[in-house]
Amino acid sequence: MATTDTSGGAAEEEEDSSCPICLNDMCKSDTLHPIQCPTKCNFNFCIECLCHLLSSSKDDYEMASDGNRHVKVHLNCPNCRADISKTIEDTIRLRQTALAEELSTVPDSELSAKDLQLKHWKQEDEILDLTDGKKKKKKGPEPMLIDKSLFGGLEFAMTVEEQKYVTKLMSSGYPNELCQGAQILAGIADNIRNGRAVAAAATPATTAPNRAAAETARATAALQSGYSNAGLSSRSRDGDMPGVTNFQREMEQQKREKLRRPLPARMPLCVSLSTGEFEKMALQYRQKSGLVDPSMSGEGNEKKPGWKSFLKGMLGTGGTASMTFVDDEWDGSVADAFARAQIGRTGKDNRQTVKGRFGPQNPAEKASVQRIIAMGLHEDDKRDSLTRPIRFQRVLIGSVGGQAGKVGIKKGDVVTHINGEEFVGDAAALHALLVEAYEQQGRDGVIMIVVNAEDCTAEALRLRARVH
Repeated sequence: MATTDTSGGAAEEEEDSSCPICLNDMCKSDTLHPIQCPTKCNFNFCIECLCHLLSSSKDDYEMASDGNRHVKVHLNCPNCRADISKTIEDTIRLRQTALAEELSTVPDSELSAKDLQLKHWKQEDEILDLTDGKKKKKKGPEPMLIDKSLFGGLEFAMTVEEQKYVTKLMSSGYPNELCQGAQILAGIADNIRNGRAVAAAATPATTAPNRAAAETARATAALQSGYSNAGLSSRSRDGDMPGVTNFQREMEQQKREKLRRPLPARMPLCVSLSTGEFEKMALQYRQKSGLVDPSMSGEGNEKKPGWKSFLKGMLGTGGTASMTFVDDEWDGSVADAFARAQIGRTGKDNRQTVKGRFGPQNPAEKASVQRIIAMGLHEDDKRDSLTRPIRFQRVLIGSVGGQAGKVGIKKGDVVTHINGEEFVGDAAALHALLVEAYEQQGRDGVIMIVVNAEDCTAEALRLRARVH
């Protein structure tokens, strides 16, 4: 009897796990967060069908196969026809949140493009359209599905789905999605440094297997040395440059592509730094504040060394912190993404300041930049205008050294995110934030910094993706 009851329950559970609309299997999140029908009819269906219902309701009409127009779909329960318009979006968000939590422990290399979107989705983001239907075409050229120039030489260790998804993030036009793309690339680079990466992308038929293996080894060695670009050329065994090879042709093609579709001068980058990098900042802060550690100062004739003497031992007379920061204002133009700030010192206090900016010098590259900017001026899409004069406060890297410089942070980069959260504040606030991280975590903590995931770079990459 027990056996019969168990199998019957399993069969009933298996039957309930299928979506009554598309007949596909329903996810765990679909059953945890069912449709909130006012009549409580207990009818439920999968998140794909739920997203399709929501997207269909936003159309003015539907076109039937015979060409006739039908009124738009209403947000009603398919079973009892009750109105679910007030709860459908909340249900979708709850399901997507549950799906994101399930995928959080799965490596990106094992996920499809749709799963990658779910994994990095946040509740404050727009609802993802998980339907497989075709979307309406927007005016103007469509962005590229895969743009290998955005991957910093890491495409050999990325699946095709990862390349598509990172390209989509980088060309979306939104700073937070640039931050996500930079974090994914940082994770792939970390796998390479630790020897966990495998060449995942398909190799063209014209590429010899030994060359693909050489590229993998060369990129791994470069990343382990602290560099992020895998595009390194090599000489032959005799020490002479070989004849024209496929690799050299690809390099020439990349040079021409760089002139035709130049990248912004400041590309998004995500790095994880030890809080020990900010130890000198903390010590200098204590010195300027006149703070003395009570445990290092004695009473009476016996005096123990204080923080100032400790600083001399750590830094010497001319020691500096691993990074310094400079306040700056963005003028609201997309052209700023293609220029780098010239930072120098001025005044009696010898403080750092932005003295000017310099852009591309090559005439062909200048013309390409102007063409990219012009595309934004003539677009019909309804987007926030980034060409009007808006002042926006930001923080630049004034100087960089130590591990921060080795992992790719450069002078003039814009600090945009700290530990995945958008940074809003001035140079003093950023300095205090990093000092506080060291004070709380000591030398063994980790802090994640994203640079250049800003509005002008996001808009420049979006427009660049439409240049074919």
